Amino acid sequence: MSEYEIRPEFTQRACNLVWCATPHRDTMHPDDEAHRSVGRGFLARVRGARETGPGVWRDVEVGVLRRPDDVESWLIIETADGAGLALSLDGARELRRALVDDPDVQQALSS
Repeated sequence: MSEYEIRPEFTQRACNLVWCATPHRDTMHPDDEAHRSVGRGFLARVRGARETGPGVWRDVEVGVLRRPDDVESWLIIETADGAGLALSLDGARELRRALVDDPDVQQALSS
């Protein structure tokens, strides 16, 4: 199923993005109509790229987002304290390749 195919369970709503879990309703303000996937959450130790130390435990969520003024979807990685990163889908594909194909990354992840 492509990103633009309509899932049968959502035929009663206006959204045509197959991954979108936003409960679109006629009563919502148009500016609140961001398309969001369900996302996947997990607990992880995180720190800023320029920080040192052991980091802090935070809830992290990864998902897909397209705001009303976006022309493309974005992969978002957000923490409960508001830190985040949005990658274009091309950038997310490169990240996936790095995680899967880079031998140094694979070695670090397997230990």
